[in-house]
Amino acid sequence: MEEIRNLLDEEIKAEIEALSSLTFGSKEHLTATENLATLYKLRVDETKTALDFEEKSENRKNDDEFKKNQLAEQVKDRYFKLGIAAAELVLPLMFYAVWMRRGFKFEENGTYTSTTFRGLFNCFRPTKK
Repeated sequence: MEEIRNLLDEEIKAEIEALSSLTFGSKEHLTATENLATLYKLRVDETKTALDFEEKSENRKNDDEFKKNQLAEQVKDRYFKLGIAAAELVLPLMFYAVWMRRGFKFEENGTYTSTTFRGLFNCFRPTKK
């Protein structure tokens, strides 16, 4: 790519030098001017193509980084939601286990005589109402 750019620059320089030696308005001068304009257009197009390639390459690189960051955030979010769901299940079960153990320890004689434990016993179910 660099070779083509250098060759094109050298050819443009050669055309400019050749143009200065020709007489203004002659057929050779017009032909040389048209050739110089064509070469310059090629140089501009080549520069635009190189810049577009660099820009697309940079955008692709940024998109890849963005996708990696987005994926990392999704993984963190998934683990956080999983942790919350596990806590929603485990914490009530632990609460029920602690209060049931205390209630059974309080009611060691086998009958539920206290109204507090009897009322709470109906609520100790790990299901939603």
